[in-house]
Amino acid sequence: MSRALSEVANTVGARRESVLVVDDDEGLRAALAIGLKRDGYQVTLACDAREASQLMVTSRFELVLLDIRLPGAVSGLELLRQIRHDHSPLNLPVIIISGSADSEMIVTALRDGANDYVVKPFDASTVRARVRTQITLKGLKDINDHFLRTASHDLKKPVMLMLDVAREVRRAMVPGAVVSAEDASALDLLIDSARYMQQIISELVDMGAMQAGRVRLRITPTDFGALVRQAVAHNAAYGHNKGIEIGLRFASGIPHIEADELRILQILDNLIGNAIKFSPHDTVIIISTWVMDGLITCEVSDQGPGLSEEDIAKLFQPYAVLSNKPTGQEHSTGLGLSICKELVTLHKGSIGARNNPDRGATFWIRIPANRPPDTTDPSGSD
Repeated sequence: MSRALSEVANTVGARRESVLVVDDDEGLRAALAIGLKRDGYQVTLACDAREASQLMVTSRFELVLLDIRLPGAVSGLELLRQIRHDHSPLNLPVIIISGSADSEMIVTALRDGANDYVVKPFDASTVRARVRTQITLKGLKDINDHFLRTASHDLKKPVMLMLDVAREVRRAMVPGAVVSAEDASALDLLIDSARYMQQIISELVDMGAMQAGRVRLRITPTDFGALVRQAVAHNAAYGHNKGIEIGLRFASGIPHIEADELRILQILDNLIGNAIKFSPHDTVIIISTWVMDGLITCEVSDQGPGLSEEDIAKLFQPYAVLSNKPTGQEHSTGLGLSICKELVTLHKGSIGARNNPDRGATFWIRIPANRPPDTTDPSGSD
């Protein structure tokens, strides 16, 4: 596997949302593409309804910018109706871009399922802001859908299990009696289930806040090395239970940085916990930290099965389902790495992964060591 395929680096502000622009004006298509790409979107262009329809069969888009007057037999309004036959306004937002300011035309487009209507000539920054708004709303809708699926499945099962265990323990326990090994094991199961539920709720709340742009960092002078040691301590018992040894390799001169301590710790906890979760029993995880070119790098290397090309392509996407499975029957929400990516990005850093030459995979983060991020929340509130 080439290094290009085996390493993913998500740069600052990178988005994966794909936008389809459908307009017969080549200059306008190009102008919209330049602005949207600058904002980080993937942009696909079509000059008529036929080309757009073919693209929507083979590709997935998060939003469509659609002109009403298109060449050929199918108009923009007819294409809009076709889109709405297959996709709801929440699943695939459509913004009409038209030279007509006629109120009847606007009403017709909105009635037929357009999410927004922009009249030419328009200010490009306004269109980009409307695109951002619609995609944000779609993201929140996706989070809500996933929460409902999770609540009906992932949360329902541990709640039922906790209730069953609690009833059995209450039935078996007599005031003043010694707790049996079986009851102690049942209480451990109760605690583990509650922790899993807590993880699900916390990650869903975090992802919702990030999609809505409500996460703000509390920037303070931060001892990065101390946070790495703290994250290792948090996961020591977990690793010990699977016979996994955690080793630390610190370069000299690791400086304090300007960062949000709790968020950096959250990132490190997730990367180390994931390494343990997907590593075979009786293996070694090495955590290396050094400074180079003004960046603190922290790598977490495991001796697991490594990453397939398909897994690498979707590692940091929300709700990603990877081919590798936890080695101890642990649960996973599919949100942890995507949250890490967003938090690293807020710190003006980068995150990625690669396969090791011999065995396993390495996940890494790079955070500026000297320049504080510009996302400080002076009020200290999210």
